[in-house]
This record gives sequence, structure tokens and C-alpha cells, in this order.
Amino acid sequence: MEQITKETVKDLDQDQVDQLNEILLNTQEQCQMMEQVLIEQIKKKDSQIDLLHKELEYYKQDQADKLINQAMKELISLRNQLLKTIQSEAWENMSEKELKKTLIYLEEDMTDLLQRQEIDPFTSLPGENFDAGKHKATVIPTDDDSLDRKVQKSTSPGYIKRGKVLIPESVVIYRKVATVQDGTPSCPAKAGQ
Repeated sequence: MEQITKETVKDLDQDQVDQLNEILLNTQEQCQMMEQVLIEQIKKKDSQIDLLHKELEYYKQDQADKLINQAMKELISLRNQLLKTIQSEAWENMSEKELKKTLIYLEEDMTDLLQRQEIDPFTSLPGENFDAGKHKATVIPTDDDSLDRKVQKSTSPGYIKRGKVLIPESVVIYRKVATVQDGTPSCPAKAGQ
């Protein structure tokens, strides 16, 4: 195809110039129509994406509600079992041994409920290293370097779900006491330091 140059346009008569103008006008109209089609398609896609996003949010919320409802139903069941025991005639005459047995069963049922929700209790042993990511510590001073930042005892279990700590374990840890020059102990450093 031959390119249009000044020389070729100069040699054209008015009819040929009109034809060229008509071709250019048609091409411009087609480009404008194509632009409108693309804009409409983009709008449709955007509205479909918005609709799918809203639907996904609805299902995510619905799933969370189902999980919460499941846990609440299990908690209600435990409460009902406890109420049944408390309201029974045997409650008043229950011996200390029977009461302890009932409380042990209740704790086991609660542990089962947590495990069904993929939540597991954890407890550190004395001598394990302090971990600020899973422990909440109370500090007791020591002058023994080997005990610094070690767990002395667990005071309350922590809870973990799928490898993430939900509730940190409460522990007592040792911290090395810094001494000032006159030999008097200074305050121990905070547990997280």
C-alpha cells in the first residue's frame, strides 16, 4: 500500500480528497464505537468483580458465624450438663469426692470442646527458656547466670490454635539481678527484655 505524502495529496482532485476524508471520518467513528464497547465491557467486569467480592465477604462472614455458633452450642451443652447436676437432688448430698469428680469431668469436657475447635493448651516445664511470643512472665530475681530467662514454674496454661498463640502461658521466670558498685542488687530487668 502506498503511503500518502504531500505530493500525492497535491495531485488529488476534490473527489479523491472527499473520499479520503470520508474514509478518515469512518475510521474515527469506528474507533469511537470501539472505545465505547471497551468502556462498557470494563464497567460490566468491574460490576461483576464487585458482586463476587460482596458474595465472598458474605460467605466468609457466614463461615465465621457457623464456627462461632458451633462452639456456642457445645458451650451451651456443657452448661446444661452442669445445671442438670446442680439442680439434681443428689447435689445437696454430694460428697467432696463426688464434687471433685464432677469438676474433673467438666474440665475434660471443656478440653474436648477446645480440641474440636483445634485449640490446645500448652504448659512449659521448669528450666525451659522464656519465649516472649508465648509467655506472659512474672519475674523473680536470681544471681545465677545459668537460670537467667528460664521458666521457674507455669502458673496458668497457654492456648494455641494451628501453631498460633491465642492466650500466652503465665509463667514465673528467673532474671539475673544486676548489682551496682556497692554490691546492692538493682531491680531486675523486665521479662521481655
